[in-house]
Amino acid sequence: MKKWFVLLVFLPALLFAQIQLPLSVQTPPVGTSYNEMIDFLKQIVPNSKSLELQFPAKTDLDREIAVLFYPERNQWKNNTTVMIFAQQHGNEPSGKEALLMLLHEIYLNPESNEFKNLNLILVPMVNPDGNEAHQRRNSRKIDLNRNHVILTEPETQMLHHLFEQYKPEVTLDVHEYGSRTWLKQGYIKNLGEQLDCLSNPAIPLELKRFAFTEILEPTIDGTRLLGVKANRYLITQPNIEEFVRHSTTDINDGRNGFGIQYTLSFILEGLNGRSKADRIWERAKHQLTLIKNFIMICDEKSLQISQFVQGIRKKYSEQIPDSVIIQADYTEKFSQPLTVNLIRTSDLRDTSIVLIDYRPHPEPLLSVKRPDAYIIHKPTEQLISLLKHQHLKFHILSSEQTYSVEQFEINGKDTLLYESRETIIPEGSFKRMEKTFAKGDVIIPTNNLRATQIVQIMEPHSFYGLSHYEEYQYSLNEKVFPIYRVFNSND
Repeated sequence: MKKWFVLLVFLPALLFAQIQLPLSVQTPPVGTSYNEMIDFLKQIVPNSKSLELQFPAKTDLDREIAVLFYPERNQWKNNTTVMIFAQQHGNEPSGKEALLMLLHEIYLNPESNEFKNLNLILVPMVNPDGNEAHQRRNSRKIDLNRNHVILTEPETQMLHHLFEQYKPEVTLDVHEYGSRTWLKQGYIKNLGEQLDCLSNPAIPLELKRFAFTEILEPTIDGTRLLGVKANRYLITQPNIEEFVRHSTTDINDGRNGFGIQYTLSFILEGLNGRSKADRIWERAKHQLTLIKNFIMICDEKSLQISQFVQGIRKKYSEQIPDSVIIQADYTEKFSQPLTVNLIRTSDLRDTSIVLIDYRPHPEPLLSVKRPDAYIIHKPTEQLISLLKHQHLKFHILSSEQTYSVEQFEINGKDTLLYESRETIIPEGSFKRMEKTFAKGDVIIPTNNLRATQIVQIMEPHSFYGLSHYEEYQYSLNEKVFPIYRVFNSND
């Protein structure tokens, strides 16, 4: 009888202690599989007082995507909401491991007051199919972090539905970068944990400044104080003498894709390993250090962040920009030297070098006047799907209607070098006219908070527009671009 009593008393504690991180029970640690992660989450959540687990979407191979809420949504307060998602790229696993470590800490410390001023949404593994194949892309060979405009994939659709449902004030997209770029020149590119924020030139300057000064800089400083190397994220070229810049200005990634909707959005890039398992525990711990600093900064400034972002969203829903930047690039205009610390291959010691062509800011190159609306003539199912998954306001004409429009007449194609990659846009010119549109054509008004994003997507000359994507390059073969500018519309 005494033995049974002792067992009953200590059984809950034994069960509690037995739930371990998948990575911690591997010898040596090689990385958490999809099934291991799901088993782990299904164990800790029922034994937690504050975690909630949902599966809002499935991949093309029928794997459910796990989303966790902390605290449970019925405990949410009127706090800043932060959404953190990892492993859009399946061969970048340390962000997933870091978020699982964070969830394990929450589970082990149920009475902790950490992050009490936040609502957290955590997606440890956006790309389960890529994780299992240890490949960058998903099972349909799509790069998810280039899919945040056209939203053809269930994984990115899920992220944007989460965003639309909960309207987080802050987002963080977690990745990894390689260290071999400058090996031939004698350096290992170890810049530690790299954090960056908003870069699209149409995003308001006050939003960018707040992201940089109030969150990015203190997060990097706090991470360094804990002994983890951290810097602002740099994109580099194969030759060390070529220009370096910060993150893309495009809106098709998981940072600007939400930032263009007036959000404090960030990207974290941790140093990748030579293989999936190489230093995986250390890589995850370093990511976790920065992520926890990031969350703590947001927690400390929760009220300030919430009021600021809500104020920005209110301002730009009432004061809609009259013009929108649709082309920008990291040109020589802002070029300056930058000193960085790299590891020298000859003796594996840190050494300071000067990068001679550092371009910290993109230069705006082309702006257009915002029309009252756009009309899509003969919209495809794919384009209607884009509008729905982007949660853009639109309506389908139920009868013929005539509008004063500007029609873009195509006379060729132009290939531009944008951020060191080729971008195809149509050549031609606009012609103003009265045009009658048919039942089934779609009108998209721009008198709303999403105006800037709509203009960047719909304009034929936009670096961020639809002709950027293979799925929409059929439009370049027509005599007239199928998207019309509408002026003096009442819609």
